Amino acid sequence: MTATMRTLLSGTGVVIAAFCAISLAHGQKETERFIPIGQSPGVSQKVTSIGEIAEVDESMRTVTIVEPAGRRTVKITEKTRIWLDRTKLKQPNLPGSFADLRKGRRVEVKYQDPERRLAADWVKVEIAGP
Repeated sequence: MTATMRTLLSGTGVVIAAFCAISLAHGQKETERFIPIGQSPGVSQKVTSIGEIAEVDESMRTVTIVEPAGRRTVKITEKTRIWLDRTKLKQPNLPGSFADLRKGRRVEVKYQDPERRLAADWVKVEIAGP
């Protein structure tokens, strides 16, 4: 095999690996709303917080959650996706809204920036009863 062919094949392998990684990430992003709270592979409790809503500030569009590490206030932006996790009701999950973020509800929050943890990328809200 010539050096040119080896270079071409190794470059092709890198491109294929990158494409596969992008496809997996895109696939999980599209199916994330169907995954119950705390069960997102590689995401839950690594780049998310799971806890109970302690406060909701409608004027600031924030929620404060209590998690094992303490209290955290998170901004809910216009781009934040909110899903209703109805797993305990044995029903499919549905899109939600800011109005579904109520004190006492259990939530999982994934952050836009996992380091700073200021604004939510998505929020799953557990719906346990009718």
